[in-house]
Amino acid sequence: MGDNGAIDYLRLPSFMKKFSEDTSLNELRLPPEFVALHGANIPFDCRLVMPRGRSWPVRLLKIASGCHFHAGWSDFRIIHNIVHDDFLTFTMVDDGIFHVKRYNPRTGCPPIGDVQAIVPGESDHSDVPDVDTSDDYVPSGTEGDSSDDDDYAPDQGVVDDDGCPMFTVTLDPSNINRTLEIPFAFWRQHIRMIALNDPVYFNVNGDNWYIVLDHNDSKIWVKRGWRRFKYGNNLVVGVRCHFKLIDRNDVQFYVWFDRP
Repeated sequence: MGDNGAIDYLRLPSFMKKFSEDTSLNELRLPPEFVALHGANIPFDCRLVMPRGRSWPVRLLKIASGCHFHAGWSDFRIIHNIVHDDFLTFTMVDDGIFHVKRYNPRTGCPPIGDVQAIVPGESDHSDVPDVDTSDDYVPSGTEGDSSDDDDYAPDQGVVDDDGCPMFTVTLDPSNINRTLEIPFAFWRQHIRMIALNDPVYFNVNGDNWYIVLDHNDSKIWVKRGWRRFKYGNNLVVGVRCHFKLIDRNDVQFYVWFDRP
């Protein structure tokens, strides 16, 4: 960005907030002064864009107490590891699109992972693919047993109990060394196909793990997040993983394990 571009950026509407776990876990209130000046240009559906281009949808809630980033805010601050006393700046670069920068209160500097790529394994939310090849990696027809497409049938006794469909994968060396496949037919039957472009969550005993998928016309696999999930839950060959779909909209699976 040239000098003129930098000056223009500084003139954009912006505000600063200090994140507090006491008041901002589930929503973030926009300063009334900012809303008074620019509220007419803020739509219901907004996007928060972190450095390096990572963006997240949030919805604006307008109530008597003011304007709040509401639906999507909690996920945004969890995924981006925003913690108590972090300073955040919000610059509105277009109607409803905010560039967000975070600053550590002790150093006054942004976290290194916000501004530059880091070594895989050093961040809970690394942007690098989990597989040891390229972004063009596609699982073969024999890797894993999680892609039983047309033969898929939900496990008996689960859907009847609580209405939540599930699938089960027994981990093999390919899963441990490479990645995990999601049964294509399961997804097609129970989840909107457009949701393949959104983040997915694996919930283990209340802890949410952030997962990014990739897919082609016949297969769905974990592109980012599997390595972290695998190590964090001590997964090895032979572990039987059960994935129960507990939210079809903001796609979330409850996961538990049978260990050999």
